[in-house]
Amino acid sequence: MPKTRKLKRDKGDFDTTQLKSTSHGRTLHRDYTAHFFRWSFARRYITAKDKVLEIGCGEEKPLSKILTGGAAAHVSEYVGVDLNKLKPSKSQRLTFYGEFDFTSRYTELLDAHGHFDVVVHLEVIEHMAVKHGKNLLRAAYNCLRPGGTMLMSTPVYDGRRHAANHIHEYTVEELRTLVEAEGFTVERRFGTFMDIKHIGKGKPRGCSREAVAEVAEALREYYDNDALSNIFGPLYPDHARNNLWVCRKPISTRRKRRTKRRAAK
Repeated sequence: MPKTRKLKRDKGDFDTTQLKSTSHGRTLHRDYTAHFFRWSFARRYITAKDKVLEIGCGEEKPLSKILTGGAAAHVSEYVGVDLNKLKPSKSQRLTFYGEFDFTSRYTELLDAHGHFDVVVHLEVIEHMAVKHGKNLLRAAYNCLRPGGTMLMSTPVYDGRRHAANHIHEYTVEELRTLVEAEGFTVERRFGTFMDIKHIGKGKPRGCSREAVAEVAEALREYYDNDALSNIFGPLYPDHARNNLWVCRKPISTRRKRRTKRRAAK
């Protein structure tokens, strides 16, 4: 009888693996390519008037560069924190806190910057033990203004595949339970990339299976499987290997009542 391969995973409280263009960016793998689409997606939820907090921004701070590059900045204030060391910024819009454990020190950010309009953590929560993941979600909630948005991406654990450098990967329902327990409302959930074999199977979001099959066949003349994995991932959140969650901190009860009253008028 063949031996079952033992599943390896990080046993620590935190893992400090981070995305680096000099290593991960050397190949056109779906995992790395998906990061570009996540940053682009996050930018759609951020206006030039918003204060943004990114947890786990990484030493290369790609999202901050995307938000402040070009002729006009796409953010009012950006704060990035990471467990790794970070170099300070000369920009008045950008503040970085390196070697910073957000799960236990988030109140320092509130004291220094007040509440944020958008909190972003992409590929972060799987790099910490579950108890710290709960603290991460609670701290993110506390850092948001009422009505603020949390954008979160993380692998979807399928019970079989688990990256060795991830401490805990969540199933969809497991993570949904934690997110809602902290007070968030889950507004949308998108797949970011998927196994190519699942394209065309199941019901895609927003279109027919026939349409997906037709478009996929046409795109195969140009795109490879890694690209198609990213392109069709958003249509299949339940079949995706990774999800991006859009979560909202509800407005206060008083604000809700006032809004309803105005609508009635």
